[in-house]
Amino acid sequence: MLNRKWIARSCFSLSILSMFMLSVCAQETPLAQSCQNDDSLKTSEINLRRQIESQPPPLTTNSNAKIASINLKQLNVFNTELEAENNALFRFANRAHIQTEPEVIKSILLFKAGEPFNQKALAESERLLRKQNYLYDAQIVANENCDGDIDVTVVTRDLWTLLPELSFSRSGGENKSSIGFRESNLFGWGKRLSFARKTDSDRNGYLFVYDDPNILSTRYRGRIEYADNSDGKSHLVELTYPFYAIDTPYSYGALSYSTQREEALYLRGEKFSEFEQTTDLNQIFFGHSKPLSHNWTQRLSLGYIDEQQTFKSIDETTVPLAENRQLSYPYVSGHWFEDNFIKVRNFDSIYRTEDLNLGWNIKATLGYSDESNSNDDSHAIYSLNFHKAHFSGDNTLWRFHADIQGYWNKEQKQLENLITTSQIQYYLNTSIDQSWYVKARLQYAKNLTNDKQLTLGGETGLRGYPIEFQHGDRSFLVSLEKRYYWEYDLLQLFKVGGAAFLDVGRAWYNNDSNTLYQVENTPVLKNVGLGLRLAPSRANAGTMIHLDIAAPLNKYNDVDSVQWLLSVKNSF
Repeated sequence: MLNRKWIARSCFSLSILSMFMLSVCAQETPLAQSCQNDDSLKTSEINLRRQIESQPPPLTTNSNAKIASINLKQLNVFNTELEAENNALFRFANRAHIQTEPEVIKSILLFKAGEPFNQKALAESERLLRKQNYLYDAQIVANENCDGDIDVTVVTRDLWTLLPELSFSRSGGENKSSIGFRESNLFGWGKRLSFARKTDSDRNGYLFVYDDPNILSTRYRGRIEYADNSDGKSHLVELTYPFYAIDTPYSYGALSYSTQREEALYLRGEKFSEFEQTTDLNQIFFGHSKPLSHNWTQRLSLGYIDEQQTFKSIDETTVPLAENRQLSYPYVSGHWFEDNFIKVRNFDSIYRTEDLNLGWNIKATLGYSDESNSNDDSHAIYSLNFHKAHFSGDNTLWRFHADIQGYWNKEQKQLENLITTSQIQYYLNTSIDQSWYVKARLQYAKNLTNDKQLTLGGETGLRGYPIEFQHGDRSFLVSLEKRYYWEYDLLQLFKVGGAAFLDVGRAWYNNDSNTLYQVENTPVLKNVGLGLRLAPSRANAGTMIHLDIAAPLNKYNDVDSVQWLLSVKNSF
């Protein structure tokens, strides 16, 4: 029976692929109306925050109320009760689909029958279920029974997870392709297995991945990757017990990663030097978290990292190599997290529940690698990043992000490989299905080693130009978009959106800090374009297909007058 279903699912996957001639390896699924029943988005123009009204907690005066029962309602991929989805192909897909095992759903929940009722645990369990790439959406409903205890209903909707990974994307004049298969819910147990042949501008080869987010229905997570590429091999082995919930008291794990590859340096979108780079990284860590207090949690992690970067010349090497780096160091990491989640729609996806945290998310790491352990200069290793979202009005959302990372060389008393990024996003919702969107990003780098570049081009947001077209030690990018979120199901398989956009940006060197490249003073670049957004609604959630056409406003002989871009991203 199992083999028949596997064959049937494979056949259906191929029929889906031929129907669309698109990268079906990145699809999602809308939850049936029965799963969206109590969480409804107001259609009036008053709710321009696009916040979904959540069901209020049960009205109970019993402070000792317990969870009396947990009932699972698992919906299939297609809702054949709807006329638009009641056809032979979709009915066959539902029969061939192996649904998620109930034990997998229960292993993700943060509550059990007989435990005291906690509304926060229900809300966070919903978010954890929505993070699973084999589920499109989830809703947890709590009702008080006649005994004063709580009956809980967990409603989920499955996605189609066995897919041929046949994809093609083009961005900034460079092509990427992949052929293989991906199963994100192996036999209904929530495991991911994939095998693919991938090709891009730098390499081609084979990639195998096995990812188990809940080993034996526990909170342990394991991941194995192996790649055999034209320029080398790589492997990754990881076993962790993560901070799976906001108030998880501790976390620990280990990771081993090694890769050999050929890397390239770019000038005006063209490779001008290549080199071989080998990376070996081993890490262990242990973390502890304080209990949630006033919606805040604080985590402290201690760990040890041993990292080696080795560089070797090849025939295409035309500039001096970076010096080999060996960093072996203990580190301490602090994480401050504020729990202030709301449910919204039509920001990063299209008519799908999104979990937006309006609270602070701050993480800082500091380590020290002594020269006696690393056969290199002594270095302090540091990083700091934070995220914050804020509604400044009934229809305006701001998102803030900042990141800084690099080294401090003790012997030379200078910063090395310093890279900072600050970004602001602004949404002005003019209606339920239309927005103005602005993104402004600033980047700054200092004393980059010869294996690193700060670049700007088609793959980093300047959509009318080739990849890595400009580079420097600082850059800015401003993107303005008019976004459309259409409540339309393309063939009952895609939610559809659109965008008209303008990108303005520049990367440049300050004064005479450019020592490796001879580059003339770079101008501010501009482009305009139109884009179509397809949010897959029946397979792997959390991705969106971008079909863009962009025209550069600065004219160059080595830049096409029109750039065609096909890519798969995580958001609108």
